[in-house]
Amino acid sequence: MAQKEDYQAVLDQLTAILAEKVSAPGMPVDIYAQEALNLSYYALGDKELLVAKGLQAEYIDSLPVRVGAMQYAQSEWLAVSNSKSEAAKEWNGISEKASVLHRELLHDFRFAYRNDRELKMLVDKIAEGNGNADMIQDLSDMHALGKANPDQLATINKDMSRLDLAAEYAGVLGNLLAKANGVRDDNDKPAKEMRDRAYTYVKEAVDEICMYGKYVFWKDENKVEKYSSAYFRNLRKQKEKETEVSE
Repeated sequence: MAQKEDYQAVLDQLTAILAEKVSAPGMPVDIYAQEALNLSYYALGDKELLVAKGLQAEYIDSLPVRVGAMQYAQSEWLAVSNSKSEAAKEWNGISEKASVLHRELLHDFRFAYRNDRELKMLVDKIAEGNGNADMIQDLSDMHALGKANPDQLATINKDMSRLDLAAEYAGVLGNLLAKANGVRDDNDKPAKEMRDRAYTYVKEAVDEICMYGKYVFWKDENKVEKYSSAYFRNLRKQKEKETEVSE
């Protein structure tokens, strides 16, 4: 995989970027990557003129590899981000059912254990608090409490399989909540940071090349346009049209 090889080739440079200099993309990464590759093509043709005015040749020579590294880092970040999104969707589906079960068990426990002072206090304690993490812990606690004190539940003909379901929900939802909140293992945590570092590394070369290109070809409007962002140029035109219409 060429992009992965590009990423590995510049990994040392990416990790060496100072944290305060790392920035997030200001436009969609796929568009930025294509603009950077287009710029690489133009700059390669103008390399002699640009270098003669002081541009470091390394910026032109390394730009395709920088872009490849950014594309790989973006793909890695999207994989992590998608995993988080899928976990959030799964959480939404299961947590609603778990919430219904949580209310049901609290209702039954309060009634079944109403005449036992200690058990009633335990149920009241479980009922304290709120939020997703609290609900998960409550389900686990009620499973343990119900299994340890089944006689009172038997008097109200409580379906004990509901306690097993509470334990199942507690186990599944704990992992889902961690993923949905973005808690990842050590290999996943740097994904966004490395994407931003890779983008910053591309931007360094792009900004330098564009600056010199505009300087060298300042008399040639068509040339200058090649050394500027079509994305932002189109955005400006769109805003100008919207302003004209509103007026």
